Amino acid sequence: MEDEAIKQLTTIEGVGKAKAKLLYDAGFVTIASIKKASVDEIADIKGIGAKLANKIKASADEMVVEEEKQEEITEALPITIVLDEEMKRLLNVRKKQKSKKPEFKQTDSHKKKKLADYWRRPDGIHNKTRYAVKGKTPLVEAGYGSPAAVRGLHPSGFEEVLVRTPKDVEALNVGRQAARIARTVGSRKRAIIEKKAAELGLKILNPARSVAT
Repeated sequence: MEDEAIKQLTTIEGVGKAKAKLLYDAGFVTIASIKKASVDEIADIKGIGAKLANKIKASADEMVVEEEKQEEITEALPITIVLDEEMKRLLNVRKKQKSKKPEFKQTDSHKKKKLADYWRRPDGIHNKTRYAVKGKTPLVEAGYGSPAAVRGLHPSGFEEVLVRTPKDVEALNVGRQAARIARTVGSRKRAIIEKKAAELGLKILNPARSVAT
């Protein structure tokens, strides 16, 4: 809990880990809690000071307001893609196929710790997986693949594209592609990306959740 709170507080302009720890120890757990506080309350924290308190307060206010605006836009404009009947059928076929698809693992990975738990092509003249012996790990074959027309698509029908900057968002096709924000993107840049996507009418597949007060 403490690590998550400090990580959130470091997204405020002018706040590093040391200052975030001071804010946390003073009872400020979220950005929203700083918005509710006065500049004097923040300045009274030992190690902050009046100048930095004004900067922290202004940054927190701006971030909360931007987040509230983003939530309103997201709720008002649900973004969907228009799919023809054939695409809907193929997406349903893929869903059924995936529900029955076996888990492909390296031969004997359940017996030996040194063997990784992901697929490796079996080799060796006595390898039972290679000869598709019943009861052994299934072989990876073309028949397990998804229909070519929907391969790689998100279940919503959008083509999923990983984005890291606002410029990445601008390059996407709004009617066909949807953005997934990379996990390495911080809260501040994420807010900018989501705002830009809302302006363009672009779907975000992993939007930020509202900050708890």
